[in-house]
Amino acid sequence: MTIIWFLILLGPLVFLHELGHFLTAKAFNVKVTAFSLGFGPSLWKRKWGETEYRLSLVPLGGYVSMIGEDPNEPISEEDKKRTLASLSLGKKILVVAAGPIVNFIVPIFLFFSYFITVDKVLPAQMGTVLPGMPAYVAGMRSGDKVVSVDGTKVQSFDQFRRIVSDSPGEKLNLKVERPGKGIISLTVTPASSVGRNAVGLMTRIGKAGVLLNGTRPSIGLIDTSSAAYKAGFRTGDLITGIEAAGKFQPLRFWPEYEAFLAKAPAGEMKVFVIRASGTLDELTGLSQGALEMISIKGLDDLKGIEKGELFVSDTGDGPAKRWGIMPGDRLWSIRPMKSGEKPGQCLPSKDSIQSMSEFEEVLARNVQSRLCVSWVSPSNGGSCFHSAAIKLDIISNVDQLGTKQKRYDLGLNVWRKMDMPAEVPVKSRFTYALKESVITTWELSKGMVMGIWYMITGSLDRENVGSVVMIAQMAKMAAEQGFFFFIQIMALISLNFALLNLLPIPVLDGGHILLFIVEAIMRRPLSLNVRAAVTWAGLGFILLLMVFGFKNDLTRVFRDKGQNTTKRNTHTGSEAAAENLSPIPEGALGCIKPADVQGK
Repeated sequence: MTIIWFLILLGPLVFLHELGHFLTAKAFNVKVTAFSLGFGPSLWKRKWGETEYRLSLVPLGGYVSMIGEDPNEPISEEDKKRTLASLSLGKKILVVAAGPIVNFIVPIFLFFSYFITVDKVLPAQMGTVLPGMPAYVAGMRSGDKVVSVDGTKVQSFDQFRRIVSDSPGEKLNLKVERPGKGIISLTVTPASSVGRNAVGLMTRIGKAGVLLNGTRPSIGLIDTSSAAYKAGFRTGDLITGIEAAGKFQPLRFWPEYEAFLAKAPAGEMKVFVIRASGTLDELTGLSQGALEMISIKGLDDLKGIEKGELFVSDTGDGPAKRWGIMPGDRLWSIRPMKSGEKPGQCLPSKDSIQSMSEFEEVLARNVQSRLCVSWVSPSNGGSCFHSAAIKLDIISNVDQLGTKQKRYDLGLNVWRKMDMPAEVPVKSRFTYALKESVITTWELSKGMVMGIWYMITGSLDRENVGSVVMIAQMAKMAAEQGFFFFIQIMALISLNFALLNLLPIPVLDGGHILLFIVEAIMRRPLSLNVRAAVTWAGLGFILLLMVFGFKNDLTRVFRDKGQNTTKRNTHTGSEAAAENLSPIPEGALGCIKPADVQGK
């Protein structure tokens, strides 16, 4: 079945690629002598008109033969006018580039077949606007809905996110619909940050500090002597609603809780909470437990409650646990250690971070650096600060294709539960599908060009180079995932074909274009010896690349069978000693005095 899915995936792409060459050549009256799917001996062939159509043994590509390609072939005077060489430079380039161009167009149709089935999307409504980030500074708030950016209508949150990501440091003029206030104008300049592009590579992106998901009102308490703690509230509780003055107010997001506090009447209240069950939900970070009601005398009994997303819910086997960060602790600050800075100089910052996204942003920017992480443990008074110079663990594993994957891990989860707004119907599904298909193809193409460049420069592991074995594995995996996943993989392979064929390597389409341009500059054709030399050099390079990819594929296959496990590369006490650090302790450094915190 793997071979069958491989042929179903690859066959149409090869056929359409060669068809692009064939039709363009015919349009310019070039005589095409053969059109073949596959290489090697013919399994089937038939001649229609002046062209012989073949189905060949090796299904790893195809070719279009044109008269005049063989310098030893006798050509009549009439046919000399129908060779590729007889065309102008522009037409020759079009004939050769037509195959890759078709491979760029095919994904648009494939993605269109998916997007046309989408009838609902998530609106461009802000679930969370992070304090201090560009959107917040510009005046955007949770609940705002983006209507347009620079005059372009915005239909979905994905569309808005994509615009922001592509615009680091650029001013964006927004029209925003705010509940109760109508349409307002804002100007947001996304901050330059790092993140993953369409193909998963780290690159420079814009960030406005907005999330589709809104933060649910899960809470945390650091002061065990606070009024809220004495009233019965505990870290991890999820507030679902408050009854005051005989009226029940349901609460879905944290801003709704803050808004309630701002206008809440005086007097007794009933607060309904879902207790944390002690088990962690992989998707939300918070599992639902029993619903309880807590009676309080007034707003004063809510003092001491903080947003739960900065409170640790669970620690695994990573650096967080080894350095003494415990469930219930509140993350306070994080920064990269400066060059030459000693561990003893790692002290909590004066100002606390305000969101987990802010914490994660610093992590993403400094995954290979040693980080000064500070936290507060629950205590009477809530002033037991800790601090440690921590380096993230490296988690290594292999994916379904046997490719090595690597990520950096601090080893903790927090009491952060997210929710999102309801989906809205797509307006003009045809227009939406066409636009999204073109944009998706463009974004993936840009990402793949970057990936090729990263491999050339060594920034990306060259083990990612694969051969037909990897394509076959991808075809089988995609088929198992369903039709829409299969056509998305087909689109990715098609884009790969287009880009690889345009590389300026002799024997590839890009190599032919390069030679055409060289000949145009020289104003004469290259000699047969020079053509033969560069052709053999290009062929040798391609063969070496194929062998390298095949070797990588075999390594992946055997690794997938024998080493499909996750490996954590930890930083040990001996390493810490070598870096003039204290060995990793059983607990964290002791409580740091608040005076020391305020002074830094």
